[in-house]
Amino acid sequence: MIKEISISGFRGFGISQTVKFAIPKDSKPGSGLTIITGANNSGKTTIIESIRAFNSSDSPSFSEGRRNVQTGGKINLTLMDDLDNLYSIASVEGGGSSTEKNVKTTFQHYILQSRRAVPFEFSKTEWDKKQYISLSQKLDSQRTSSLDNFSARIFQIEKNKAEFNALIAKILGSDFQWTVEQRDSGNYYIKYTKDGIVHSSEGVGDGIWSIFTICAALFDASPNSVIVIDEPELSIHPALQKLLMQIFVDYSKDRQIIISTHSPYFINWEAIINGAQLIRVVKEGSNSKCYHISNASRSMFSGIIKDLNNPHTLGLDANEVFFLEDKIILVEGQEDVVIFRKMAQKIKQNIHGNFFGWGVGGAPKMEAFLNLFVDMGYKHVAIILDGDKKETSDNLEEKFEKNGYKFFVLPTDDIRDKRERHIQAKTGVATEKGELKEEYETNIKKLVDDINALFS
Repeated sequence: MIKEISISGFRGFGISQTVKFAIPKDSKPGSGLTIITGANNSGKTTIIESIRAFNSSDSPSFSEGRRNVQTGGKINLTLMDDLDNLYSIASVEGGGSSTEKNVKTTFQHYILQSRRAVPFEFSKTEWDKKQYISLSQKLDSQRTSSLDNFSARIFQIEKNKAEFNALIAKILGSDFQWTVEQRDSGNYYIKYTKDGIVHSSEGVGDGIWSIFTICAALFDASPNSVIVIDEPELSIHPALQKLLMQIFVDYSKDRQIIISTHSPYFINWEAIINGAQLIRVVKEGSNSKCYHISNASRSMFSGIIKDLNNPHTLGLDANEVFFLEDKIILVEGQEDVVIFRKMAQKIKQNIHGNFFGWGVGGAPKMEAFLNLFVDMGYKHVAIILDGDKKETSDNLEEKFEKNGYKFFVLPTDDIRDKRERHIQAKTGVATEKGELKEEYETNIKKLVDDINALFS
């Protein structure tokens, strides 16, 4: 498995950057998952291609357009494995496109590119997985628009069809069936059956193909293996993205899974707290720079994720922040987000910034989110607190003023008028901490069974 990789001179990496990856630990769900986020052209795919460069025993060549002028056109890639062994690829003396390796590596990193088109018809190729990776997953001279030789995987999968179908059924359902057919011309194609309707390869949507190829990468992955997937969300419906992410979390208990994504559905906080790596790649000037979540932030968020009163603070809207540019506005709660927008309309002004989710869930949590934003490399952050939180604002400003973050305090104690209220005590089926009471287990089991029967 890969502990880290350092990149210098490859595309936007004019300044050397080290990317650190999650390694499975104690069979915790998600502990071996690495999530790479960032805008288009920030450098995410370059990280994946840098890993790919180590798959072949040959030293790859890098065309002039791939090499960064800031390094004099010289490439330097260094991979450290989980045993701290070092492997390097560096431009040969005198420069040019050629490189040399310090060790003739033959890694078996399964890498699934973002461009996953597959020919509708294909010939039969008898390769095992090792052959497929070594022959088709080395760094090419240029990016291709389709998966090379994927038909070899199809025939290999067919030999282990039951295991593959069990995995794909978790996403597409058990009524999805497929088989390899041969035309009279001699070419092969895949025939799909879904909801009783038969489709040829050509009639199947891109999303189904994408799921098929992702499951092909996962289903026979052995413990301690490495699977790298560029943009798993492509052409896939959000509901299926959620199912796919749960599979990534489960598989990364004992395998290393690295994904590059633009989708908030692939940010999973339970996994991050268990050790998953979260990386934000940004362009600063002309250079790609990589930022990682810290263990200190993980520790802070392990408590926040258990807050039953504010589960939205780490929900889908909050996850969108990792796909936004800078200029983020942090407020205490969801009503602040709504009312600030209303007030901006009232005074006929636009707010030049993006509100973070639906607030941070209260002023006491603000420090944890600010630490996270520092980890992730955000430079322009505005924080608005209620007037009765002046002391909190002063303390936070002292800690984060070096980061350039700007604090604002309302002239009133709260964002809006509120009446005094008293909450009447009530009995629930769960305790105050959210644990189901034993005496109501039968009731809730029947409730769940009835809902499942309704949707079956």
